Amino acid sequence: MSALVVPEDVTEEDAARRVRILLALASCMARKGYRATTISDIARAGRVSKTVVYTHFRDKEHCLLELYTRASEKMLAAVRAAQEDAAAAGLPWRDRLRTAVRAYVELLAANPEVAWASLVEVQAAGRPALTLRRRVIDRYVELLCGVAAELAGRHPDEVRPVDRALVLAAVGGLNELMLARVERGEVTSLADDTDVATEVLVQLVARRS
Repeated sequence: MSALVVPEDVTEEDAARRVRILLALASCMARKGYRATTISDIARAGRVSKTVVYTHFRDKEHCLLELYTRASEKMLAAVRAAQEDAAAAGLPWRDRLRTAVRAYVELLAANPEVAWASLVEVQAAGRPALTLRRRVIDRYVELLCGVAAELAGRHPDEVRPVDRALVLAAVGGLNELMLARVERGEVTSLADDTDVATEVLVQLVARRS
């Protein structure tokens, strides 16, 4: 489950230990939830002392915020890269949208405990976590607005630029679609929602006749 958390160049012992603590938190939350997880739980799962945990993180909330930040950065980068690759390959605009969706759901499905933390537990961690979550959602919205604008420029007869509020509504719906799957314990089957999620985006940007 480390792909969403581990930087490409983790070599130093302290950095590797920090990642291990983040993954330990994700594992604990998947089993018992954020509120019930203690620093002792995290230390035990990460095979470090509580002192080491506190050396890296001032508290449990700080640990979750970093976990969520790292995972979100990886997911945004994956979606952006998939979109750029699809554009470079000259794929039709509908396939470009599908490629971006596929990159997102496959990364979540491959990292079920981090997916649970990012979609479920972050909402239980207080105002700083909710503020961070709002910023992350805003970044997804900006990314999709940019994609829609670019596609509208390339395919003006088929694609329309869309208002930010519409994109926000679509992102909220897609998040709920993924959240429902994760809450049912079906995170490894997230790719099954690719067609539905793609259709949401297609209908969002398709020009009406």
